[in-house]
Amino acid sequence: MKLTSTGALVALTLLAAAWARPARAGEFSVNWNPVSGASGYRVYYGVQSGVYTGSTSTATSSATITGLNDCQNYFVAVKAFNAAGESPSFSNEVSGWARPVVTAATPSSATQGDQLVVDITGSNFQDGAVVDLNDPHIRIASVAVMSCKHIQLLATVEPTARHARAAKVGRLDLAVENPDRVFGMKSRVFEVLVNPARFDINQSDSTTTNRIDGKDTVYLSRGFGQADSDPNYEPDYDFDGDGWVDGQDLAFIASNLGRCWSPSLKSWSSSVCPADLQ
Repeated sequence: MKLTSTGALVALTLLAAAWARPARAGEFSVNWNPVSGASGYRVYYGVQSGVYTGSTSTATSSATITGLNDCQNYFVAVKAFNAAGESPSFSNEVSGWARPVVTAATPSSATQGDQLVVDITGSNFQDGAVVDLNDPHIRIASVAVMSCKHIQLLATVEPTARHARAAKVGRLDLAVENPDRVFGMKSRVFEVLVNPARFDINQSDSTTTNRIDGKDTVYLSRGFGQADSDPNYEPDYDFDGDGWVDGQDLAFIASNLGRCWSPSLKSWSSSVCPADLQ
């Protein structure tokens, strides 16, 4: 007895090409409700609705289709089969692109307090795509899909003012999500650098402004050990933006103790103290 596929396709999950093989064409996966009595399923696909030029078979209720072109819409439907033959009718049809692939972000780093235009390159970016850098303290605005291989956006890395939580220092993952909720990600593609100008936390004494001294150590000690869940947490003391005022933040002050700010070098330097003190 031939089977009728009563299991509708329930999801279309698109997968990215491996990072190490950027020339490889895209691929995606589909999954569906299993059909009782089926020994396998044949997945049909093509670039026109209802016109399927390729197929692949699987014994499970999911399959991955490989060798697909980037920036191309594909249509997919499934039939169940067993020893008696193949179902006479298809499941419902779904369509989509291969998962977005993120290749690079340019520039690939920014310092806390920067506002910059970032270009993202890759493939399978659709109009309306959103970008996430996995840090709520990096504000992303004006996302423009220039082409299916290029996105441009404006990123603001906190803090841009005092008493604002800083973006976390380190390398971040970058994800692009298309309007169909399918996303692609590249790990550690963008780096946030600490802003050394923030180390001068004592602003009560103008005679020590732009110099790291004992008063900065005293100020930091007042908030030492506090987490961002603490009502007394002071984000200005959390230099690396990890949500804690801890030994790493103290180390930033200790390693620059006695130094003065060099506007030209944008760093703390004993060689410019006090001649270039500003």
